[in-house]
Amino acid sequence: MSNLNTEHSPISSTAELAKHLGLSRWTVSRVLNQHPGVKEETRTRVLDAIAALGFQPNQFARGLKGASSNLVGLCFQQLEAPILARKTTILQKHLRAQGYRGVLEMTDGDRHVEATILNHFLSIGVDGIVLVGSTLQEEDSIVEQLLRSGKPVVAIDPVYPLPFPQVLLDRRKAMMRILEHLFGLGHRRFALLGFDSDQLYREYRRAGLVEGAAQLGLDLEADFDSFWLPGFQDQDYGYGAALARKFLEKAAPRPTGLIALNDRIAIGAMRVLQDAGFEIPRHFSVLGFDNIECTGWSAPALTTIDQRSEETMRTAMNILTQAIRQDGEGIPAQHWIEPALIERASTGRSLPQLND
Repeated sequence: MSNLNTEHSPISSTAELAKHLGLSRWTVSRVLNQHPGVKEETRTRVLDAIAALGFQPNQFARGLKGASSNLVGLCFQQLEAPILARKTTILQKHLRAQGYRGVLEMTDGDRHVEATILNHFLSIGVDGIVLVGSTLQEEDSIVEQLLRSGKPVVAIDPVYPLPFPQVLLDRRKAMMRILEHLFGLGHRRFALLGFDSDQLYREYRRAGLVEGAAQLGLDLEADFDSFWLPGFQDQDYGYGAALARKFLEKAAPRPTGLIALNDRIAIGAMRVLQDAGFEIPRHFSVLGFDNIECTGWSAPALTTIDQRSEETMRTAMNILTQAIRQDGEGIPAQHWIEPALIERASTGRSLPQLND
C-alpha cells in the first residue's frame, strides 16, 4: 500500500503518480481518462491518491497525445457588451456540467487575431471549439485547417456563413416582430437609433426591416429615419444619449416609434428624452434589443427583444458534445433561434399630435 504523506516532493506527472502507487502508468492513465476495464478497488485507490496529493494531470500534454483534454476553446470578439458576458457565463455553466473546461480568448473583431487563436487551440489539443460572433470567411486558410483537423467546431452567430454547424439568432424575424408590435400600437413613423453603427449584423436587421415594412405597407424611405454618429467606439448608454440629442434636433412632427440597436442605447436615449420633458411612452415609444438584466428595472421598464441566450448556448453545447463523441448524425448545418418580444412599459399607443 502506498504512502500518501503529502510532505514529500509534489507529484507532477502521471509517471510519478504511477510509481508512487506501485502501478503501471497505463493503469493510472486509464483511470484518469475514465476508461472501463479497471478494477473498482484500483480506481478508488488512484482517485484517493489524487485527492490526497492534490495531483493535477497535465491537460495540455494529454491533448497533444491524442487523449481527451476535456478542454474547449472559446473564441469571442469581446466581452464589453452585457449580452456577451451573459452568454459566456451560460456557456461556462454548460461546459462544467458536461465535464469540460473553457479556454477563453477574445479577438476584438480581427479575423487575423482569430486565426492565431484557433491555431493555438489546435496546438494545445482542445476537444472542440466554439466561435461566438466569428468574423472569419470561408476562404480563410484557418477554416480549411480546422476542417482538415477534424476538430469539432460550432459557430454561434458568425458574421459570414461558415462550413461548420451554426447556431443563429433570427435577427430578420426579430426586426419584423418589432415593427409589427409598434405598428399594432398605431405608430407609422419610426426612428432607427445606432443601426448604421452595427458593422456585424446590419444587413440581417435591414432584411427584416425591408420584409416587415413591405408586409405592413410602410415605405422604408419615407417612414424611417436613421440616426447614428461616427466616432463612437462603444454602443453604450452614452451613445444612446448622443443619438437622442440628435433626434431632438429634428423638426416636429418627429417619428413616434424609436427602435434602438441595443438596450443600452435605448436606455441612454430614454434618459435624454425624459430630461427634455417628454414622457415615455406617452410621447415616444422606445424599444431595445438583447433583454439585458437592467431592462426590467429601467424607468419605464424597457420593451425589448430577448435573444434567448440560454437556449442558444445549450443548443451549441449539445451540438459540440455530440460531435466530440463522434455522433455527427442528425446535426443540422444551421439551427435558428427564435427571438422573443418582451413587452414592457416603454411602448404604448401612438399619440402623434403630442409631438407637433
